[in-house]
Amino acid sequence: TRAMARAVRRRLWTLVLVGDCQCSRLGIMSETERRGSTKDRFIEKVFAFLTRSLYREVDVYAPVPIPSGSPQLNVANHFGGVSDALLLLGVLPDRPGIVARDVIWNVPVVGRLMNWIGAIPVHKPEDHNSPTSNDEMFASCYGALDDAGNILIFPEGVTRNEPSIATVKTGAARIAIGARAHGVAGIQIVPLGIHYEDKAALRSRVFINVGVPLDLDELIAEQTPAATEVAASNRAAVDALTDDIDVALRRAAPDFKDWSEAGRLATGASIALRGQLDDPASEVPFGLRNRLANTLADLPDKQRAKICASVQDYQSDLDAIGTTDAVLHAHLRTGGFLRTLVWQLIIGICLLPFVAVGIAVNVIPFLLVKAVGRLRVAPSMHSTIKPVVAALAFGITWGIVIWRAIAAFGWAAGGVAFILLPVYLAAVVLFVERFTLMLRAYRRWRAPGDPQTFSEQIAERRTAVVEAVLGS
Repeated sequence: TRAMARAVRRRLWTLVLVGDCQCSRLGIMSETERRGSTKDRFIEKVFAFLTRSLYREVDVYAPVPIPSGSPQLNVANHFGGVSDALLLLGVLPDRPGIVARDVIWNVPVVGRLMNWIGAIPVHKPEDHNSPTSNDEMFASCYGALDDAGNILIFPEGVTRNEPSIATVKTGAARIAIGARAHGVAGIQIVPLGIHYEDKAALRSRVFINVGVPLDLDELIAEQTPAATEVAASNRAAVDALTDDIDVALRRAAPDFKDWSEAGRLATGASIALRGQLDDPASEVPFGLRNRLANTLADLPDKQRAKICASVQDYQSDLDAIGTTDAVLHAHLRTGGFLRTLVWQLIIGICLLPFVAVGIAVNVIPFLLVKAVGRLRVAPSMHSTIKPVVAALAFGITWGIVIWRAIAAFGWAAGGVAFILLPVYLAAVVLFVERFTLMLRAYRRWRAPGDPQTFSEQIAERRTAVVEAVLGS
């Protein structure tokens, strides 16, 4: 309804659209305002070029401008290893001094590169099997922050494969407080959340969410008595600032319970946002989707679970008819839902000859894999045994079929069999999965006491996703 559309628009505006969005680059300062030597500008252009080459889209969102002319300590999540540093060097307006583990300098060529870009080595006892001192590192950081400079640190200390922030260590807080004790005033701690679409893929998309800067002087004044001298050795002050950095970084960066929740909240965000696009069939902007998904990740467990459950129900309907939310939403608006359903049935009928041959050829490997799945062993053992059995069973079966084809009709027939066998298998898998999902959807639609048509039911499930997101 129109009333609901207005409510949706207001809610989404409140959640994610308020603020001044600085997209594509953190162009907070003009080229003439930027400090730095010719070398600095050359390094900036090199990394900007690499960033544009490796990623299809880099969207940067800064709701609050970072104060210019202030020393800046950038803290970022560490999900992508070297890619994290490369990205931030490509988008930050001033080249920061990167604080990195000194073992990186042991890699040929990489060590020279780290020196060239002005990286700062940090020494960890576990890397040297002996006590180490970071006095030189701290002195370098203080010097980099002096005269309104800036540095970049990944306070988790390790690269994460999970979609959540690891325990934030005290290094960033000690650097900031130590620099302040050495006379550096006005330090701004800027949280940077890096959101990858697929960190292992080339030409994927990245969203960098710039959090609200923390003013170190204001935080110290709030948390410590006026007469207290605060230094890096003040454990209470360091712990309090570490907690502040932890909270700020979790707000800016991806911080989900697990990958399943991350995917469903992102999907829910896309579904809720799609109705606000001029062309609902188009792709929801990656940065906009992730800003809303991040907001949803902060909700209580019960509300997050409700969103995830509604997304799962709706997604099962989409899978049943082999379509996407973008296509379905456009068809629901134009009355084309029935055409979508009929088209999927036609595809299924066309697949039947391939399915019949695929079942005849692959029935024995299918049964072997199914039998392995019934073994009473640990899930980790299943995940090891099943792929091996599947590879051997299908490989041997296909080898026999190809050999018989060559023996009966020649090498050309063997080549055709080699090409078609995977096609037959894919047809069986696709048909069985689609048939199972459609049967489940049909049974739900025909459940006693439910007079709705399937199109009404799937539209209702989509509405449930939007309401779960907006009602949070």
